[in-house]
Amino acid sequence: MSAVGHDGTEPPQAWQSPATGWRARLRSGLARFLMTTLAGLILAGIVHIATILVIPALSQRDAAHAYRDLGAEGHAELIPTPGNARGLPTLREVDPNVVTAVCSYDLSAGPMRVVARTGTLPLGLTLHRQGGGVVYAITDRAAIRGVLDFLVMTEAQRDERIAEDEEGETSRELRVVSDTEQGLIVARVLVRLPSDRADAEALAKSVECGLAN
Repeated sequence: MSAVGHDGTEPPQAWQSPATGWRARLRSGLARFLMTTLAGLILAGIVHIATILVIPALSQRDAAHAYRDLGAEGHAELIPTPGNARGLPTLREVDPNVVTAVCSYDLSAGPMRVVARTGTLPLGLTLHRQGGGVVYAITDRAAIRGVLDFLVMTEAQRDERIAEDEEGETSRELRVVSDTEQGLIVARVLVRLPSDRADAEALAKSVECGLAN
């Protein structure tokens, strides 16, 4: 039932211009946009904070941390196999045709010298920083008289080494700078035939890694 005025007639209906309706829709759309943007910013902030909080846990699970005890005897050690007694993690992607050995380094005590003698099977060495990423890579094609020999050091240690060089003489030693004090030396040997595996393992484990003089 509609309202009736004192004179018995219905009051006039409120009239809204097209411009007024357009402005109302614009304000409504803008409000929805702002609310959506605000919700997105809040969600991004939550994800960012959660990522920061989980970084310490992730840093304890990278390969450099998991394999930090490998190579403590001065030689590279074969990567762990599933179910190994030491409880170390295995690599996620393992090539059955490649033998891999690891030697960790910690430059807090000084530079490390890496020596690898080449053989009949292809050999490659890579230097991995803690947290991930390859710092340096070299293959047996760069060997001199069948030997790969280089030093791993921090930038500060490299500068000290240069300062100790005799004036007027250029050092022939290969110096590799790592931007982290901890990391891994990874030796990989290609297994061409199944019968080559024993030789490949021996070659990979023969890589020497210890404090430089």
